[in-house]
Amino acid sequence: MLRRPVSGSARRQTPPCRVRHRPPGPCRGPETGRAGPIPRRAARASPLIARCRQAIQTAPCLCPRWVYGNVMHTDQSVIIAPPNRIRRPQDRSREVVQAALKLFVERGFAATKLEDVAREAGVSKGLPYLYFRSKEDLFKAVIAEAILEPLSLGEQYVAGFEGHSAELLRTLFARVRAFNDSPSGGVTKLVIGEAGNFPDVARYFIEEIDHRGRRLFETVLRRGVERGEFRPLADIPATVIALVSPLSMFAIWHRSLAPYDATCPTPNAFHDAHLDLVLAGLRP
Repeated sequence: MLRRPVSGSARRQTPPCRVRHRPPGPCRGPETGRAGPIPRRAARASPLIARCRQAIQTAPCLCPRWVYGNVMHTDQSVIIAPPNRIRRPQDRSREVVQAALKLFVERGFAATKLEDVAREAGVSKGLPYLYFRSKEDLFKAVIAEAILEPLSLGEQYVAGFEGHSAELLRTLFARVRAFNDSPSGGVTKLVIGEAGNFPDVARYFIEEIDHRGRRLFETVLRRGVERGEFRPLADIPATVIALVSPLSMFAIWHRSLAPYDATCPTPNAFHDAHLDLVLAGLRP
């Protein structure tokens, strides 16, 4: 039996295929990172798809993988972390040092592991080893973080001071008292306690911190003697030792034995009494 030929108009009325096909041409994927052409039928179907096609041509890396089917994939390579979560290497190293300072003062140097420091800093377990070759190097960084900045500020203050030397010395005493009361003030006790076990750290503290602090007080005493505000001193370096040693000793006492001594004076009372003795001895 012969079938009647189908006219052109009837052929056009044939229902379209319901199966979704991939658009012709290469689609962007993990391999290529490019976007393929959009079928003309999809471009005619909606103005939104037409705009998507134009966007793909102008910025292919930021557009959907393909817009023909129901699923749209995005390029994960362009997802960037928020700026406030990006930490620079120097920021992370300082976070490690600050965490180590806190734990060293609270627990002691020997009782603190680098894994504990990493946990306190909120970084990976092996990150401290990336910045510090050993625990001793981290100890030196802790000393520098705690003391070098206050020491530099003190040197700048002395260099620009124009008043009486007694007032300058009084201000330095106040700065020392504020440092000893801060968490960084526990570093002195920590270094003295670990000096026998870590001689390199002890030498670093003496050469980079202690000598520099002594020179600062020597500058003040020489300034006062030259201006006639202090009496002549036979041995200024020895006088500086006699001046600053009680400050260090009281800082250690206050963090160790003072809680068990009800008669121990407050830091303010001690510093005021010591400063009165010093100024009375320096008066011309």
